[in-house]
Amino acid sequence: MRFYKKSIILMPLLLLILLSSVACRKKTQEIADPIVPPPVINPIPTLPIPPPPIQQAPSLEVGTGSGNLTIDGNSLDLSVIKLLLVKPGTYQSITVKNINGTATAPIVIKNNGVVNVSSSIQTDNVSNLTISGNHVAGVNYGFTLENIPYRAMVLLNKANAVTIEYVSFKNVKDYAISGNTNDLAYNGTAVTRTEGLKIMHCLFDNSGPIAFGGNLDKNSNKDTGFYKEVEISYNTFQNTNWGKLCVFTNVQDYNIHHNIVNNVNTTNNEHNGIFFMLGNGDFHDNKLTNYQGNAIRMWLYSRGGSATTNEIYNNICFNTRKYSAFEVQSFDMFLYPGKSTFANVKVFNNTVGQMNTSKDWEGQILDVYSIPGTIEYYNNLGFNLNTTGGKSITNMIDFQGVGKVLKDENNKYFQAQASAVANTNTFASLVQGIGAPAQ
Repeated sequence: MRFYKKSIILMPLLLLILLSSVACRKKTQEIADPIVPPPVINPIPTLPIPPPPIQQAPSLEVGTGSGNLTIDGNSLDLSVIKLLLVKPGTYQSITVKNINGTATAPIVIKNNGVVNVSSSIQTDNVSNLTISGNHVAGVNYGFTLENIPYRAMVLLNKANAVTIEYVSFKNVKDYAISGNTNDLAYNGTAVTRTEGLKIMHCLFDNSGPIAFGGNLDKNSNKDTGFYKEVEISYNTFQNTNWGKLCVFTNVQDYNIHHNIVNNVNTTNNEHNGIFFMLGNGDFHDNKLTNYQGNAIRMWLYSRGGSATTNEIYNNICFNTRKYSAFEVQSFDMFLYPGKSTFANVKVFNNTVGQMNTSKDWEGQILDVYSIPGTIEYYNNLGFNLNTTGGKSITNMIDFQGVGKVLKDENNKYFQAQASAVANTNTFASLVQGIGAPAQ
C-alpha cells in the first residue's frame, strides 16, 4: 500500500522529467543543426577572344655590305615582300629600279644597320616607295652619303609618291637630291607630272641643294618639269655656302615646314632664297638663324583658273647679312591662259629680327615686288631691322613694286630684341598673340 502510494506520487514527477529531457534534446538539436542555405554558384565569366596576331609583311635583306648594290623589282616578288633591308656596310653605289608599290601598300627600303654610300644612290622607274634610315634604334640617319664628289641622290624619270627620310648628306660637292625631268612636257594629265615627293628628317651638312627644275613660260609655250604636292619637312640644313638650298621651279601645292637652317652662306653674296619656289604652297614653322638670303623667295602663280593663297606663318628668322625675311613677286610669263593664273599671299605670326646686318639693302619682314594678287599681313613681330637711306621702320614691308594690301593689322616692331622676345634661342614672344610660337 505504501509502495503504491509512492508510485502514484513518483509517476507524475518522472513524466515531467522525461518531457523536460525530450524538450532539451529537441532544443539542443535545433541549435546544433541550423538550416544552411544552398551555395551561390557564380557563372563562369566569358573571356574576351584575343585579337589575331598582327601579320608582319615578309622582309628580305639585300646587299653584301660592299660594292655596287642594285635592287631590281623585276627580280623580286614584291607582291609578298614589302620591306627590303639593306645589309650594313659601305657601298660604292646603290641603284633602286622597277619598284612600284601602291598607295595602301608601299614598298619600303630600310637600313639593317648603318649603310654608308661613297658615290651615289639612284632610282629609276619607282613609285609608292619609301627610302628610310630609321630602322635601327639609336641610329639617327641609317643611310649616309659623305664626301660625295658629284650628285648624291638622283631620281631618274618620274618618281610618284616617293619618300626620302632619315638620310644624311655631308660634304656633297653638287646637288644632294635632284631629278632629270626638267624637260618632261606637262599636257594637263597626271602621267606627265610628278606627284607626292616627300623629303623629311634628313641632314644636309656642307652639302649642295635639293634641286628640281622645270619651267612655266607662256612666252615660249613651255610647261615642263611639273611637280605637285611636294613636302619638305623636319630637315636640318647647315654649314654650307651653296646659296639656294631647296629649289623647285614649277610646283603646285608645296608644303615646307619645321625645317632648321643655321650657319649658311657666310660669304655668299648672291641674291639667294634659302628656299626658292615657283608656284603655290605654304611655308611655315621653320627656324632660320645666322644666314644670308631671303628665307624663301616665293614667285607666285596658281594652277588652273582660280587663284590660290600662299601662306607664310609661324617662322623664326634671325641674324642675316643680307635681305629681308621673305620675298614675294610674280611675272607676266607665269600667267598662262588655260594653265595658270595669279596667286594671293598671307603673311602672319612670324618673328623676324636682326635682318641685313651688312646694311646695304632692305632688311625687313617682307619684300614685295609686283604681284597681281592681294596681300594679308598681320600679327608679325620684328626687332632690330634695317632700311636703306635712313628710312624709318613702319609696317616692316619693303615695297619694290605693286601689291594690294587687304589687311595690315597688329604688326609690332621693337628696336631692341629684349623688348620683343625672351631670348635668341627659343624666341618666345613677349607680346601675346604676336609673332611665331617659341621653337
